[in-house]
Amino acid sequence: MKDYNAKNTCWNCPLFKFKGGVDFRACGQSTGELEDNEAFNMGECTRHPEYGMYSPSDYTFESCPEWEEHEYGYKLKKMKVMILGIDGYLGWTLALWLGSMGYEVSGIDNYSRRNWVKEKGSHTVVPITRMTKRLKKAKEVLGININFREIDLLNRNKLREFLEEVRPDAIVHYAENPSAPYSMVDDDHAVFVQTNNVTGTLRLLFAMRDIVPNASLIKLGTMGEYGTPLTGRPIFEGLFPGDAVLKWGDKEWSLGGELTPRDPVSFYHVSKVQDTFNVYEACKYWWLRSYDIMQGVIYGVHIPAFEEDDDLRTRLDVDEWFGTVINRFVAQTIVGIPMTIYGSGHQRRGFLALSDAMQCMTRLINNPPAPGVYDVVNQLSGIYSLMELAQTVGKIGKEEFGLNPRIQRLENPRVEADEHPYQVEYKNLPERFGFEPKVKLEEEIYRMFELLTKPNIKQRIEEKKHVILPKTHWSGEKREAKVIEVIDF
Repeated sequence: MKDYNAKNTCWNCPLFKFKGGVDFRACGQSTGELEDNEAFNMGECTRHPEYGMYSPSDYTFESCPEWEEHEYGYKLKKMKVMILGIDGYLGWTLALWLGSMGYEVSGIDNYSRRNWVKEKGSHTVVPITRMTKRLKKAKEVLGININFREIDLLNRNKLREFLEEVRPDAIVHYAENPSAPYSMVDDDHAVFVQTNNVTGTLRLLFAMRDIVPNASLIKLGTMGEYGTPLTGRPIFEGLFPGDAVLKWGDKEWSLGGELTPRDPVSFYHVSKVQDTFNVYEACKYWWLRSYDIMQGVIYGVHIPAFEEDDDLRTRLDVDEWFGTVINRFVAQTIVGIPMTIYGSGHQRRGFLALSDAMQCMTRLINNPPAPGVYDVVNQLSGIYSLMELAQTVGKIGKEEFGLNPRIQRLENPRVEADEHPYQVEYKNLPERFGFEPKVKLEEEIYRMFELLTKPNIKQRIEEKKHVILPKTHWSGEKREAKVIEVIDF
C-alpha cells in the first residue's frame, strides 16, 4: 500500500496554518472530519502564502506540489525531522535511514546512554565513535548533513532555542532511559528514571505548544505498558475500538475511544504510562498531534547505511541492564555462555527487526495525525516465546557458525507470570499505514552472528561477559539468579 496517505489533506499537513475563528477544543478529540465547522476552518499554506485562504480539505497529498511520491507513501519535500536521543541504538539508526532518503535531519543527545552503560561496567559490543566523527562520516560517506546539538531534554532554554532554530515538521522522541532493570536497582535509580523520563516529556510538550504546535510527535512507548493480562483479554492498540462495551449488572456502556488499561511491569514502564497520559492530555488541551508507539522488542544490527562504513554503525548492548533478549542470546552463544531464560521461558512478547522498525517510523512520519489527534500503534511483526527465540538462535549458531549453544533456565529476577495468554492486536501499521515486514527472524539473527563473530567484536563481548547475567532482582536483592536447568542442543 504505497499510496496509503495519498488522500490525506491539509488537515494532516504541518505546513497548514489555521486562521479561522473556531476554538477547536470545543470539538473534542479531532477526527480530521469536522464537517459541521468546515466553513470556519480556513487557513493558509506557510510555503505558499500566494494561495490565500482556503479550506484544509481543498488539497490532498497527491494533488499538492509540496508532497511527492516516496517508497513509504507520499513524503513532504524538505521535511524536517528532529530526533531526540539521536546518539542511541534507535536514534542514530533512524538519522541515517531518514537522511539517506532526503529528509532534513536534526537531533539532540546528552550521551546519557553511554554513561549508563559505563555505570554498569559495560560497553557497546559494536564499537561506536564520538558524535563528531559520526557526523563527519555521515557527510563524507552518505552525503548526509545532520544538525546536532548536545542538549539535555530537561534543559528548557536550550531545547526551546533549538526548536526555534529548526522548527521541525516531526519530532521523534527516543530521549528516555529505556531499561526496566536499571529502574529497579534501588530508590535512586527508580527516582532518576521517572524524573528523567516524565519531566523530559513534559518539557517537550510545553515547548511544542509554544513553538511548533503543528509538528507531529512520534513518541516511543512500549508494549510493557500493557503488561500481560492473565484474563486473556485482547491488548488493543492503546484505545478501545469503537464497538467495545462494558457490561456491569443490567447496564451496558460504550468504551470506544477510551484509553485501555495499563499494567506496567517495572518502574521504568510506569514512567512510560505517565508519558502516555501526559501526551494524551496535551493533544486534548492544546490541539497537538501525536502517535504513541507501543513498541515490541527491537533486535538486529542491519540497515543498508551500516554496510558503507564501520564508523556508521549503531551501538549494540548486551549487559543485563540494556541488552535486549535476542541481542543478548547471540552474544552469549558466541562467547560460550548459556543463553539465559527466566523461569520457564514460556513468556511471550512482540518483536521487530531493526530495519522494519525504521520502516514503521518512516510511514508514521509521512502520515501526520490531524490536529488534536492522539493515536496509538502497537509496533511489532511477530510474537515469540523466549524459549522459541533461544532455540532459533541456538540452531543458527550451531548449524551455520559451528558454535556450541546451550540454554540455562534461571530463577526469574522479575515479577511476572511464566505462563500467560498474549492476544495482541497490531493491525494499524499494516492496514492503515501499509507496513509489510521485510526481515525474517532467522535472517536478522544470521546477520547478527556474522557481525558479532568478527574478532574485534567477539573480543569486546569477552571483555564484558561478566555483566550479562542478571543480578538486579525486583525484590531488591543483589545477587546472581540461581540456575534451574541447563539444556544442551
